[in-house]
Amino acid sequence: MAATRLKIDPVELRLKNLLKPGSSVTGTGERLREDAGDPVACLKSVAESIGWGRPCERTQQPWRFRGKGIAACVKGPAQPPNASASAILKFNEDVSVDLIIGTASMGQGTPTALSQIAAEELGIPLEKVRVGLVQSTDTSAYTWQTVGSRGLFTDGIAVMEALRDVKAQIKDVASQVLKVKPEDLQIADERVFVKGSPWHGLPLSEVIFGYTYPNGNSIGGPIIGRGRFMSSLTTYLDPDTGQGVPTIFHTFGACGVEIEIDALTGEIEIVNAVQAMDVGKAINPLLVKGQIDGGFIMGQSVALFEEMLFDEQGWVLNPNLSNYRILRAKEIPHKMDEIIIETPQSDAPHGARGLGELVMVAVAPAIANAIHHAIGVQITRLPMSPENVWRAIREQRPDLLEEAKRRLKESGGE
Repeated sequence: MAATRLKIDPVELRLKNLLKPGSSVTGTGERLREDAGDPVACLKSVAESIGWGRPCERTQQPWRFRGKGIAACVKGPAQPPNASASAILKFNEDVSVDLIIGTASMGQGTPTALSQIAAEELGIPLEKVRVGLVQSTDTSAYTWQTVGSRGLFTDGIAVMEALRDVKAQIKDVASQVLKVKPEDLQIADERVFVKGSPWHGLPLSEVIFGYTYPNGNSIGGPIIGRGRFMSSLTTYLDPDTGQGVPTIFHTFGACGVEIEIDALTGEIEIVNAVQAMDVGKAINPLLVKGQIDGGFIMGQSVALFEEMLFDEQGWVLNPNLSNYRILRAKEIPHKMDEIIIETPQSDAPHGARGLGELVMVAVAPAIANAIHHAIGVQITRLPMSPENVWRAIREQRPDLLEEAKRRLKESGGE
């Protein structure tokens, strides 16, 4: 809206005003860390992907119009300063590992990514890391909540600390047996061995429950690792000024769409969709891409269809999926692209930041901007249902509606 009034390209206006890691200050007074991400790369990659600045293809029906829209986004897991997490690692006799965490999987794949971290750090196959499918406060490690896109970061740091604990114990036992310093040892391929001399080492199976010498003397014992996370920099927000440090990281992204809109009915079709997200480091790129696509579809559903209806007494009029409209398979975009940007964060597990909810934040504004680009109509409320869009066209562009009707009549339609 500002770009239109100023007669500036919307992407150029955003590039001039994007937060700059290392120097910009957020609305709560927090200065962005230098490795917070690369919002410029996110925005530019999306603009290039959807062909920003190039004209849209002409539609086959003259009352349908095409437009492109872009929106940038940022999200951090605002949480109390004491929102902690913990992790426990314990070995089994087959050198498999039970990874005990509190964060749950609701489709985002966090336990898979945490398992990958554990497998890589311990030098064991991924299938040997087991995470319980059901989390329970009776048996699981503690985590504050599975919310806010915080799981990979907070529980990941706890897992990394538990891994350091485990590896230190393994090297302590092995160093006594191999007669070398712990820092001269390496763990990989289910073995612990001297760096540069892999033949001088021990199988992990001989160490994880304690080492037994040929004469029966033993050292060590069952190895169990523990780790924890507690933010050291976050604060409460000042109730009067709103200033403070409410989050442990920021994840930047951008979304771009090309739409086709029917001026006669207000119906919107997503022809092309792309999202770019700076995840720090993609522990599992396939999961990241799946999360980006799933988030776009959820955001599209919220943007175009979903709405709770109430009567005068406050009763919900559409309490089930028979009349609460959600996206259907046939309405998924014809083309969807995912762009992964990687700006590792130094204090993150393997540099990775959370992604979970960010992937639907920019979808609705990108679609609204595409509508404006296509027909010059500004939509400022959700959902952008056919009825609401048609009413906006009638109010803001009655000339367009009349022109669309004329074109329909000339084509032989009713």
